[in-house]
Amino acid sequence: MQAVILAGGLSRRLGGVPKAGLRVGGATLLLRTVRAAQAVTPAGAGCARGRTAVVGPVELVERWLGPGARPPGLALVQEDPPFSGPAAGLAAGLGALDGARGRVLVLACDMPDAGRLAALLAEAATACGEAEGVMAVDGGRRQPLAAIYPLAPLRASVDAARAAHRLVNASVFSLVASVSIRECAVPAGLAADIDTWDDARLHGIGAPD
Repeated sequence: MQAVILAGGLSRRLGGVPKAGLRVGGATLLLRTVRAAQAVTPAGAGCARGRTAVVGPVELVERWLGPGARPPGLALVQEDPPFSGPAAGLAAGLGALDGARGRVLVLACDMPDAGRLAALLAEAATACGEAEGVMAVDGGRRQPLAAIYPLAPLRASVDAARAAHRLVNASVFSLVASVSIRECAVPAGLAADIDTWDDARLHGIGAPD
């Protein structure tokens, strides 16, 4: 299994402060999410773990990961054009995983409980067929950026959207509409993300330096 982590939002409701750089437990949200993803990607031929693509402004991504903290097997890429939404970001991440097969774990970078969430999704995916995915459902809300998708049908959907010029500022729901997905109910709040400073304070998160 591979992974794509989306870290390219503009964080308008945080006054432009990037979510990926917010810190909890001594690490940025991005680094915590990368660790969560790599913890559930099994070893593959020739590499210690599955490959992970982080989508966002590359220079800032490197800063958010910290000096010497970039794990092996990590690809950094930005969507084109920059800041053109989660569907374009997911497409860029899949492009960085060119040649990969099987499934892909997709996570937003701003979920403080990404570790437990990724583990639950990985467990739920073991009961799925090869052409099926699983998506977290938190309090009745489906979270397309906390999901595991089968790569082949997801790539086909991305290719169709790109051919129709429907990637820029599109939703991930529009990309996965044709993908077979099972719902994975998770404990309330587990898939909560950080959209506002009120959200951040609930998790004990302050502004970065």
